[in-house]
Amino acid sequence: MKKIIFPALFLMLVPSFSHGAGYVQVNCGSGGEVDGISYGLEMGGIFLSPYHPNGGAFSMGLGISIADTDEDPPAAPLKKYNDGNEQEIYASFGAEITPAFFGVAGIGYASQDIVKPGTGLDNIKETDTETNASWLFGMRYVVEWFNIGVGYHSRRGIMAGIGVAF
Repeated sequence: MKKIIFPALFLMLVPSFSHGAGYVQVNCGSGGEVDGISYGLEMGGIFLSPYHPNGGAFSMGLGISIADTDEDPPAAPLKKYNDGNEQEIYASFGAEITPAFFGVAGIGYASQDIVKPGTGLDNIKETDTETNASWLFGMRYVVEWFNIGVGYHSRRGIMAGIGVAF
């Protein structure tokens, strides 16, 4: 957890040094490859926004999300099953298309523990960790004290988020 807190705090402090703005957004997704509900938190900065004479603001953020993918495998070893939640860390980048309206894209890394029930008398389970690269794209509307967005995530499906910009 410390690995996430310090970079996120840095991203929130850098905008204040560069005369930019910061944002915090909570996300919820459904569908996609995971096919379960996911929840996330993203923190970042919006640079060049209120002080840049020609507009052209951009944003950078760091986020985490957890998808509810836990399955209860039957006794017969038919396939591998998800064991617990899928965790992801991602970076997002945005560019202002019109004032306060951003196009956003991002990349991430997700990991999921999987288990395959054992066979025969020994009933030994096979466990492994599955990793996946992920991507996202979407749109955000950001004004002071308000941030709302919608988009698509390759693992999480349709995602919606709401938060604050300061």
